[in-house]
Amino acid sequence: MYAHLFQIPQLDETHLTPYMGSDLQGFNGAMTKPWGYVDLIVPFGCEETTKSIKVKFLVVDCPSLYQCIIGRTAIADLIAVPSTAHLKMKY
Repeated sequence: MYAHLFQIPQLDETHLTPYMGSDLQGFNGAMTKPWGYVDLIVPFGCEETTKSIKVKFLVVDCPSLYQCIIGRTAIADLIAVPSTAHLKMKY
């Protein structure tokens, strides 16, 4: 999860679990220190096909066009099949 999404009014630094790992290195070689982890209940789908799961996000402060990146564990918890060709996910 990127910092600009984390900084919504309902979340603050008290919701973060400390990150004890090393700094992350981006594709451009820049290093960034993650703020920590946050656990959130995230709904996927709409109306009658909605499924909500608890997702652990690592919060990082770096520029991105994305809001967040869903990892393999969240996709596995959804029992989902992602398709990059169709930009969709079936669960």
